[in-house]
Amino acid sequence: MILDIHGKKVAFGMQWRTLTGSDAPAALSARVAKEVRATRIWHEESALHMGYLGPADAQVKLKDKLYSAAAALARIPQLSPNALFVFHLQAHGTHVGYLVCGIVKGRPRVGFDQVISDERELAALVVDFVSKCDGQFKLAGNAPEIQGLFPPDTRAVHVPFTLEQIAEGLGPHALLKRPSAITQRKQTIVLGVLAVLGIVGWQYSAQAYRAYQAKMHPPPPQKSPAELYAEDIASRASVPVALASTAVPRFMAWFTSAVPLQIGGWTLKTVACDRVVTPRTACTLVYEVKATTKGATNMTFLAALPDDMANPIFRNEDKEVVVQGGFDVGPEIRLTALLVQPPKPMALRAGFGSTLQTLRPVAGKAVLGDAALFGVIPAGSIGVEHAYRTASWQLEGPMRNATEIVAFPRTVTLDKIAVTVDLDAQPALKQSKFMLALNGTAYAQD
Repeated sequence: MILDIHGKKVAFGMQWRTLTGSDAPAALSARVAKEVRATRIWHEESALHMGYLGPADAQVKLKDKLYSAAAALARIPQLSPNALFVFHLQAHGTHVGYLVCGIVKGRPRVGFDQVISDERELAALVVDFVSKCDGQFKLAGNAPEIQGLFPPDTRAVHVPFTLEQIAEGLGPHALLKRPSAITQRKQTIVLGVLAVLGIVGWQYSAQAYRAYQAKMHPPPPQKSPAELYAEDIASRASVPVALASTAVPRFMAWFTSAVPLQIGGWTLKTVACDRVVTPRTACTLVYEVKATTKGATNMTFLAALPDDMANPIFRNEDKEVVVQGGFDVGPEIRLTALLVQPPKPMALRAGFGSTLQTLRPVAGKAVLGDAALFGVIPAGSIGVEHAYRTASWQLEGPMRNATEIVAFPRTVTLDKIAVTVDLDAQPALKQSKFMLALNGTAYAQD
Protein backbone atom coordinates (compact mmCIF):
# COMPACT_ATOMS: atom_id res chain seq x y z
CA MET A 1 0.00 0.00 0.00
CA ILE A 2 1.37 3.40 -1.02
CA LEU A 3 0.16 6.33 1.09
CA ASP A 4 0.53 10.04 0.44
CA ILE A 5 1.60 11.61 3.74
CA HIS A 6 1.90 15.39 3.40
CA GLY A 7 3.01 15.06 -0.21
CA LYS A 8 5.47 12.23 0.38
CA LYS A 9 4.78 8.80 -1.08
CA VAL A 10 5.40 6.06 1.51
CA ALA A 11 5.21 2.30 0.86
CA PHE A 12 3.87 -0.17 3.44
CA GLY A 13 3.69 -3.94 2.94
CA MET A 14 7.01 -4.35 1.12
CA GLN A 15 8.73 -7.67 0.51
CA TRP A 16 12.07 -8.12 2.32
CA ARG A 17 14.85 -10.61 1.63
CA THR A 18 18.03 -11.59 3.47
CA LEU A 19 20.93 -11.63 1.02
CA THR A 20 23.03 -14.79 0.96
CA GLY A 21 25.92 -15.72 -1.30
CA SER A 22 29.59 -15.05 -1.92
CA ASP A 23 29.12 -11.99 -4.15
CA ALA A 24 29.12 -8.40 -2.92
CA PRO A 25 25.81 -7.25 -1.36
CA ALA A 26 25.16 -4.87 -4.28
CA ALA A 27 25.48 -7.74 -6.77
CA LEU A 28 23.24 -9.97 -4.66
CA SER A 29 20.54 -7.29 -4.41
CA ALA A 30 20.70 -6.73 -8.17
CA ARG A 31 20.26 -10.46 -8.72
CA VAL A 32 17.17 -10.55 -6.52
CA ALA A 33 15.76 -7.44 -8.22
CA LYS A 34 16.09 -9.13 -11.59
CA GLU A 35 14.59 -12.37 -10.26
CA VAL A 36 11.44 -10.66 -8.99
CA ARG A 37 11.39 -8.04 -11.76
CA ALA A 38 11.44 -5.24 -9.22
CA THR A 39 11.09 -1.70 -10.56
CA ARG A 40 12.17 -0.05 -7.31
CA ILE A 41 14.16 -1.52 -4.45
CA TRP A 42 15.63 -0.53 -1.11
CA HIS A 43 19.26 -1.45 -0.53
CA GLU A 44 22.36 0.12 0.94
CA GLU A 45 25.82 -0.72 -0.32
CA SER A 46 26.90 -3.02 2.54
CA ALA A 47 23.49 -4.14 3.80
CA LEU A 48 22.83 -7.86 3.81
CA HIS A 49 19.11 -7.33 3.31
CA MET A 50 16.95 -5.64 0.71
CA GLY A 51 13.32 -4.77 0.08
CA TYR A 52 11.10 -4.34 -2.95
CA LEU A 53 7.47 -3.46 -3.66
CA GLY A 54 4.74 -6.08 -3.51
CA PRO A 55 3.08 -7.18 -6.77
CA ALA A 56 0.16 -4.73 -6.52
CA ASP A 57 2.27 -1.67 -5.69
CA ALA A 58 4.81 -2.55 -8.38
CA GLN A 59 2.15 -1.86 -11.02
CA VAL A 60 1.55 1.70 -9.80
CA LYS A 61 3.12 4.32 -12.08
CA LEU A 62 4.87 6.95 -9.97
CA LYS A 63 7.17 9.77 -10.98
CA ASP A 64 7.59 11.05 -7.43
CA LYS A 65 10.16 9.82 -4.96
CA LEU A 66 9.00 6.74 -3.09
CA TYR A 67 10.09 5.83 0.44
CA SER A 68 9.95 2.67 2.56
CA ALA A 69 8.10 3.06 5.87
CA ALA A 70 9.97 0.10 7.40
CA ALA A 71 13.38 1.50 6.40
CA ALA A 72 12.44 4.86 7.91
CA LEU A 73 11.25 3.31 11.18
CA ALA A 74 14.48 1.30 11.46
CA ARG A 75 16.49 4.53 11.65
CA ILE A 76 14.38 6.36 14.26
CA PRO A 77 16.49 6.41 17.47
CA GLN A 78 13.58 6.28 19.91
CA LEU A 79 12.40 2.97 18.37
CA SER A 80 15.78 1.24 18.07
CA PRO A 81 16.73 -1.58 18.10
CA ASN A 82 13.47 -3.60 18.34
CA ALA A 83 10.06 -2.14 17.54
CA LEU A 84 6.67 -3.26 16.31
CA PHE A 85 4.78 -0.46 14.54
CA VAL A 86 1.02 -1.07 14.33
CA PHE A 87 -1.21 1.70 12.97
CA HIS A 88 -4.98 1.28 12.71
CA LEU A 89 -5.83 2.97 9.41
CA GLN A 90 -9.36 4.31 9.01
CA ALA A 91 -11.12 6.37 6.36
CA HIS A 92 -14.05 8.52 7.45
CA GLY A 93 -14.46 6.37 10.54
CA THR A 94 -14.47 3.13 8.52
CA HIS A 95 -11.91 0.38 9.17
CA VAL A 96 -9.36 0.07 6.34
CA GLY A 97 -6.70 -2.14 7.89
CA TYR A 98 -3.59 -2.29 10.03
CA LEU A 99 -0.20 -1.04 8.84
CA VAL A 100 2.44 -3.26 10.46
CA CYS A 101 6.23 -2.89 10.41
CA GLY A 102 8.45 -5.11 12.56
CA ILE A 103 12.00 -3.91 13.29
CA VAL A 104 14.50 -6.33 14.89
CA LYS A 105 18.12 -5.37 15.62
CA GLY A 106 17.76 -2.13 13.68
CA ARG A 107 16.52 -3.61 10.40
CA PRO A 108 13.15 -4.57 8.90
CA ARG A 109 12.30 -8.13 9.84
CA VAL A 110 11.42 -10.42 6.93
CA GLY A 111 7.67 -11.15 6.92
CA PHE A 112 6.67 -8.32 9.25
CA ASP A 113 6.12 -5.47 6.77
CA GLN A 114 2.45 -6.03 6.02
CA VAL A 115 -0.94 -4.43 5.49
CA ILE A 116 -3.52 -6.56 7.30
CA SER A 117 -7.31 -6.26 7.33
CA ASP A 118 -8.18 -9.33 9.43
CA GLU A 119 -7.78 -8.98 13.21
CA ARG A 120 -7.12 -12.69 13.70
CA GLU A 121 -4.23 -12.53 11.22
CA LEU A 122 -2.92 -9.47 13.09
CA ALA A 123 -3.09 -11.36 16.39
CA ALA A 124 -1.06 -14.27 14.96
CA LEU A 125 1.55 -11.87 13.54
CA VAL A 126 1.88 -10.02 16.86
CA VAL A 127 2.39 -13.25 18.82
CA ASP A 128 5.00 -14.37 16.28
CA PHE A 129 6.87 -11.06 16.55
CA VAL A 130 7.04 -11.28 20.36
CA SER A 131 8.82 -14.63 20.03
CA LYS A 132 11.27 -13.26 17.45
CA CYS A 133 12.68 -10.54 19.76
CA ASP A 134 12.49 -12.38 23.10
CA GLY A 135 9.58 -10.25 24.29
CA GLN A 136 11.56 -7.00 24.65
CA PHE A 137 10.67 -4.21 22.22
CA LYS A 138 8.78 -0.96 21.75
CA LEU A 139 5.18 -1.01 20.53
CA ALA A 140 4.78 2.04 18.30
CA GLY A 141 1.68 3.40 16.59
CA ASN A 142 -1.90 4.16 17.57
CA ALA A 143 -3.10 0.71 18.71
CA PRO A 144 -1.96 0.20 22.33
CA GLU A 145 -4.86 -2.21 22.85
CA ILE A 146 -2.94 -5.01 21.10
CA GLN A 147 -0.80 -5.25 24.23
CA GLY A 148 -3.56 -7.58 25.38
CA LEU A 149 -2.20 -10.11 22.86
CA PHE A 150 1.23 -10.22 24.49
CA PRO A 151 2.30 -13.10 26.77
CA PRO A 152 2.56 -12.11 30.45
CA ASP A 153 6.38 -11.92 30.46
CA THR A 154 6.56 -9.51 27.49
CA ARG A 155 8.66 -6.42 28.24
CA ALA A 156 7.11 -4.05 25.72
CA VAL A 157 6.75 -0.27 26.09
CA HIS A 158 4.11 1.61 24.11
CA VAL A 159 5.37 4.64 22.16
CA PRO A 160 2.60 6.69 20.49
CA PHE A 161 3.64 7.23 16.87
CA THR A 162 1.82 8.78 13.92
CA LEU A 163 2.13 8.57 10.15
CA GLU A 164 3.20 12.22 10.19
CA GLN A 165 6.17 11.30 12.38
CA ILE A 166 7.18 8.67 9.84
CA ALA A 167 7.03 11.31 7.10
CA GLU A 168 9.26 13.59 9.21
CA GLY A 169 11.85 10.81 9.48
CA LEU A 170 12.05 10.17 5.73
CA GLY A 171 15.38 10.77 4.02
CA PRO A 172 17.85 9.24 1.56
CA HIS A 173 18.23 6.22 3.87
CA ALA A 174 14.57 5.25 3.22
CA LEU A 175 14.43 6.09 -0.51
CA LEU A 176 13.53 3.37 -3.00
CA LYS A 177 15.73 3.37 -6.11
CA ARG A 178 15.82 1.79 -9.51
CA PRO A 179 17.74 -1.51 -9.61
CA SER A 180 21.49 -0.92 -9.85
CA ALA A 181 23.51 -0.64 -13.01
CA ILE A 182 24.76 -4.18 -12.36
CA THR A 183 21.32 -5.41 -13.35
CA GLN A 184 21.35 -3.29 -16.50
CA ARG A 185 24.78 -4.60 -17.52
CA LYS A 186 23.61 -8.17 -16.95
CA GLN A 187 20.51 -7.51 -19.06
CA THR A 188 22.75 -6.21 -21.88
CA ILE A 189 24.89 -9.35 -21.70
CA VAL A 190 21.81 -11.55 -21.74
CA LEU A 191 20.39 -9.72 -24.77
CA GLY A 192 23.73 -10.23 -26.54
CA VAL A 193 23.71 -13.94 -25.79
CA LEU A 194 20.13 -14.22 -27.01
CA ALA A 195 21.12 -12.49 -30.24
CA VAL A 196 23.89 -15.03 -30.83
CA LEU A 197 21.48 -17.85 -30.03
CA GLY A 198 19.07 -16.36 -32.55
CA ILE A 199 21.75 -16.51 -35.26
CA VAL A 200 22.80 -20.10 -34.61
CA GLY A 201 19.42 -21.37 -33.51
CA TRP A 202 17.95 -21.68 -36.99
CA GLN A 203 18.28 -25.45 -36.75
CA TYR A 204 15.80 -25.64 -33.88
CA SER A 205 12.15 -24.95 -34.42
CA ALA A 206 10.31 -22.60 -32.05
CA GLN A 207 7.99 -25.43 -31.06
CA ALA A 208 10.88 -27.69 -30.01
CA TYR A 209 12.47 -24.86 -28.02
CA ARG A 210 9.22 -24.15 -26.13
CA ALA A 211 8.84 -27.85 -25.37
CA TYR A 212 12.38 -27.94 -24.02
CA GLN A 213 11.75 -24.89 -21.81
CA ALA A 214 8.49 -26.37 -20.52
CA LYS A 215 10.33 -29.55 -19.57
CA MET A 216 13.19 -27.73 -17.85
CA HIS A 217 10.98 -25.16 -16.12
CA PRO A 218 7.55 -26.68 -15.51
CA PRO A 219 4.94 -24.38 -14.01
CA PRO A 220 4.42 -24.77 -10.26
CA PRO A 221 1.56 -27.09 -9.34
CA GLN A 222 -1.70 -25.28 -8.68
CA LYS A 223 -3.11 -25.74 -5.22
CA SER A 224 -6.69 -26.92 -4.96
CA PRO A 225 -9.38 -24.74 -3.30
CA ALA A 226 -9.38 -27.17 -0.37
CA GLU A 227 -5.61 -26.74 0.10
CA LEU A 228 -5.85 -22.95 -0.09
CA TYR A 229 -8.72 -22.95 2.41
CA ALA A 230 -6.75 -25.22 4.76
CA GLU A 231 -3.80 -22.81 4.64
CA ASP A 232 -6.10 -19.88 5.41
CA ILE A 233 -7.60 -21.70 8.42
CA ALA A 234 -4.13 -22.67 9.68
CA SER A 235 -3.06 -19.01 9.66
CA ARG A 236 -6.16 -17.99 11.62
CA ALA A 237 -6.06 -20.88 14.08
CA SER A 238 -2.67 -20.12 15.62
CA VAL A 239 -4.07 -17.56 18.09
CA PRO A 240 -4.55 -18.42 21.79
CA VAL A 241 -8.13 -18.87 23.02
CA ALA A 242 -9.92 -19.82 26.23
CA LEU A 243 -12.62 -22.48 26.67
CA ALA A 244 -15.74 -21.02 28.24
CA SER A 245 -16.19 -24.10 30.44
CA THR A 246 -12.83 -23.50 32.17
CA ALA A 247 -12.33 -19.73 31.82
CA VAL A 248 -15.52 -18.73 33.61
CA PRO A 249 -14.80 -20.85 36.75
CA ARG A 250 -11.25 -19.45 36.80
CA PHE A 251 -12.63 -15.93 36.60
CA MET A 252 -15.12 -16.61 39.37
CA ALA A 253 -12.38 -17.99 41.63
CA TRP A 254 -10.30 -14.86 41.04
CA PHE A 255 -13.24 -12.50 41.48
CA THR A 256 -14.40 -14.01 44.76
CA SER A 257 -10.95 -14.44 46.32
CA ALA A 258 -8.77 -11.63 44.96
CA VAL A 259 -11.07 -8.75 43.95
CA PRO A 260 -12.08 -6.62 46.97
CA LEU A 261 -15.54 -5.08 46.91
CA GLN A 262 -14.06 -2.05 48.63
CA ILE A 263 -10.58 -0.51 48.62
CA GLY A 264 -9.90 2.36 50.99
CA GLY A 265 -13.59 3.25 51.10
CA TRP A 266 -14.04 3.07 47.32
CA THR A 267 -16.63 0.58 46.03
CA LEU A 268 -16.22 -1.79 43.08
CA LYS A 269 -18.35 -0.70 40.12
CA THR A 270 -17.33 -2.84 37.12
CA VAL A 271 -14.86 -5.47 35.99
CA ALA A 272 -14.20 -5.93 32.26
CA CYS A 273 -11.93 -8.44 30.51
CA ASP A 274 -12.17 -7.53 26.82
CA ARG A 275 -9.99 -10.32 25.44
CA VAL A 276 -10.06 -13.59 27.35
CA VAL A 277 -7.14 -15.84 26.34
CA THR A 278 -4.90 -18.48 27.83
CA PRO A 279 -2.65 -18.56 29.75
CA ARG A 280 -3.48 -15.20 31.39
CA THR A 281 -6.12 -12.54 30.81
CA ALA A 282 -5.86 -8.83 31.60
CA CYS A 283 -8.85 -7.05 33.14
CA THR A 284 -9.85 -3.46 33.90
CA LEU A 285 -11.53 -2.70 37.25
CA VAL A 286 -13.40 0.51 38.06
CA TYR A 287 -13.98 1.65 41.65
CA GLU A 288 -16.15 4.61 42.63
CA VAL A 289 -16.50 6.79 45.68
CA LYS A 290 -20.13 7.57 46.41
CA ALA A 291 -21.38 10.97 47.51
CA THR A 292 -22.48 9.59 50.87
CA THR A 293 -19.09 7.99 51.63
CA LYS A 294 -17.02 9.84 54.22
CA GLY A 295 -13.26 9.72 54.62
CA ALA A 296 -12.55 8.05 51.25
CA THR A 297 -9.90 9.91 49.25
CA ASN A 298 -7.39 9.20 46.53
CA MET A 299 -4.77 8.62 49.23
CA THR A 300 -6.88 6.06 51.09
CA PHE A 301 -7.38 4.15 47.85
CA LEU A 302 -3.69 4.12 46.97
CA ALA A 303 -2.72 3.08 50.48
CA ALA A 304 -5.09 0.09 50.42
CA LEU A 305 -4.49 -0.96 46.78
CA PRO A 306 -3.56 -4.69 46.62
CA ASP A 307 -0.16 -5.62 45.18
CA ASP A 308 -1.70 -7.53 42.26
CA MET A 309 -3.49 -4.41 40.95
CA ALA A 310 -1.59 -1.70 39.11
CA ASN A 311 -1.69 1.54 37.11
CA PRO A 312 -4.43 3.45 38.99
CA ILE A 313 -5.94 6.33 36.98
CA PHE A 314 -8.36 8.73 38.68
CA ARG A 315 -11.07 10.24 36.50
CA ASN A 316 -14.52 11.84 36.48
CA GLU A 317 -13.52 14.56 38.96
CA ASP A 318 -11.87 11.94 41.19
CA LYS A 319 -15.12 10.08 41.64
CA GLU A 320 -13.84 6.99 39.84
CA VAL A 321 -10.50 5.19 39.59
CA VAL A 322 -9.46 2.61 37.01
CA VAL A 323 -6.92 -0.11 37.87
CA GLN A 324 -5.49 -3.07 35.99
CA GLY A 325 -5.59 -6.68 37.17
CA GLY A 326 -5.87 -10.13 35.71
CA PHE A 327 -6.32 -13.82 36.32
CA ASP A 328 -4.72 -17.07 35.21
CA VAL A 329 -6.90 -18.96 32.74
CA GLY A 330 -4.78 -22.12 32.59
CA PRO A 331 -2.33 -23.71 30.13
CA GLU A 332 -2.19 -22.08 26.71
CA ILE A 333 -4.73 -23.41 24.21
CA ARG A 334 -4.70 -22.39 20.57
CA LEU A 335 -7.71 -22.37 18.30
CA THR A 336 -6.21 -25.26 16.33
CA ALA A 337 -7.10 -27.63 19.18
CA LEU A 338 -10.79 -26.64 19.00
CA LEU A 339 -11.03 -27.31 15.28
CA VAL A 340 -10.37 -31.03 15.69
CA GLN A 341 -13.68 -32.82 15.00
CA PRO A 342 -16.05 -29.96 15.86
CA PRO A 343 -19.81 -30.67 15.72
CA LYS A 344 -21.99 -30.17 12.67
CA PRO A 345 -23.77 -26.78 12.52
CA MET A 346 -27.13 -28.42 13.25
CA ALA A 347 -25.66 -30.40 16.15
CA LEU A 348 -24.26 -27.17 17.57
CA ARG A 349 -27.62 -25.45 17.17
CA ALA A 350 -29.50 -28.34 18.74
CA GLY A 351 -27.07 -28.97 21.59
CA PHE A 352 -25.46 -25.70 22.62
CA GLY A 353 -28.43 -23.67 21.40
CA SER A 354 -30.72 -25.69 23.66
CA THR A 355 -28.37 -25.19 26.63
CA LEU A 356 -28.68 -21.42 26.21
CA GLN A 357 -32.44 -21.68 25.81
CA THR A 358 -32.78 -23.43 29.19
CA LEU A 359 -31.04 -20.44 30.81
CA ARG A 360 -33.45 -17.84 29.44
CA PRO A 361 -35.96 -18.03 32.32
CA VAL A 362 -33.22 -16.90 34.75
CA ALA A 363 -31.10 -14.72 32.42
CA GLY A 364 -31.64 -11.35 30.78
CA LYS A 365 -30.19 -12.62 27.51
CA ALA A 366 -29.08 -16.06 26.32
CA VAL A 367 -28.70 -16.27 22.55
CA LEU A 368 -26.71 -18.14 19.91
CA GLY A 369 -26.18 -16.14 16.72
CA ASP A 370 -26.47 -17.38 13.15
CA ALA A 371 -23.60 -19.54 11.88
CA ALA A 372 -21.25 -17.85 9.42
CA LEU A 373 -18.39 -19.12 7.27
CA PHE A 374 -15.04 -19.12 9.06
CA GLY A 375 -12.10 -18.27 6.83
CA VAL A 376 -12.01 -17.38 3.14
CA ILE A 377 -12.93 -19.82 0.40
CA PRO A 378 -10.90 -19.07 -2.78
CA ALA A 379 -12.75 -16.99 -5.34
CA GLY A 380 -14.10 -18.88 -8.30
CA SER A 381 -14.37 -22.24 -6.56
CA ILE A 382 -17.75 -23.91 -6.28
CA GLY A 383 -17.19 -24.58 -2.62
CA VAL A 384 -15.10 -26.44 -0.09
CA GLU A 385 -16.34 -29.54 1.63
CA HIS A 386 -16.31 -29.52 5.41
CA ALA A 387 -15.90 -25.75 5.76
CA TYR A 388 -15.76 -24.35 9.30
CA ARG A 389 -18.54 -22.25 10.77
CA THR A 390 -18.67 -19.85 13.72
CA ALA A 391 -21.58 -18.49 15.71
CA SER A 392 -21.35 -15.79 18.37
CA TRP A 393 -23.14 -16.30 21.68
CA GLN A 394 -24.16 -14.04 24.56
CA LEU A 395 -25.27 -14.64 28.11
CA GLU A 396 -26.29 -11.86 30.49
CA GLY A 397 -27.81 -12.24 33.92
CA PRO A 398 -27.12 -12.80 37.62
CA MET A 399 -23.65 -14.11 38.46
CA ARG A 400 -25.13 -17.15 40.16
CA ASN A 401 -25.84 -18.57 36.68
CA ALA A 402 -22.08 -18.93 36.12
CA THR A 403 -22.18 -22.45 37.53
CA GLU A 404 -24.03 -23.54 34.37
CA ILE A 405 -21.11 -22.61 32.10
CA VAL A 406 -19.04 -25.68 33.06
CA ALA A 407 -21.40 -27.75 30.89
CA PHE A 408 -20.62 -25.77 27.72
CA PRO A 409 -19.05 -27.82 24.86
CA ARG A 410 -15.29 -27.89 24.29
CA THR A 411 -15.69 -25.98 20.98
CA VAL A 412 -17.15 -22.91 22.71
CA THR A 413 -14.74 -20.11 23.58
CA LEU A 414 -15.12 -17.16 25.92
CA ASP A 415 -14.02 -13.91 24.29
CA LYS A 416 -15.23 -11.24 26.74
CA ILE A 417 -16.45 -11.19 30.32
CA ALA A 418 -17.78 -8.29 32.38
CA VAL A 419 -19.32 -7.82 35.82
CA THR A 420 -21.47 -4.89 36.96
CA VAL A 421 -21.76 -4.42 40.72
CA ASP A 422 -24.71 -2.73 42.47
CA LEU A 423 -24.72 -3.53 46.17
CA ASP A 424 -28.03 -1.69 46.58
CA ALA A 425 -29.87 -3.86 44.03
CA GLN A 426 -32.76 -6.01 45.21
CA PRO A 427 -32.26 -9.66 44.22
CA ALA A 428 -34.85 -11.13 41.84
CA LEU A 429 -35.11 -13.98 39.36
CA LYS A 430 -33.20 -12.05 36.69
CA GLN A 431 -31.51 -9.52 38.95
CA SER A 432 -28.76 -9.60 41.56
CA LYS A 433 -26.10 -7.40 43.10
CA PHE A 434 -23.60 -8.92 40.65
CA MET A 435 -24.64 -9.00 37.00
CA LEU A 436 -22.55 -11.04 34.56
CA ALA A 437 -22.17 -10.47 30.81
CA LEU A 438 -20.42 -13.09 28.65
CA ASN A 439 -19.57 -13.05 24.95
CA GLY A 440 -17.94 -15.83 22.99
CA THR A 441 -17.70 -17.90 19.83
CA ALA A 442 -18.90 -21.41 19.06
CA TYR A 443 -17.26 -23.47 16.27
CA ALA A 444 -18.74 -26.08 13.94
CA GLN A 445 -17.86 -27.80 10.65
CA ASP A 446 -19.98 -28.78 7.68
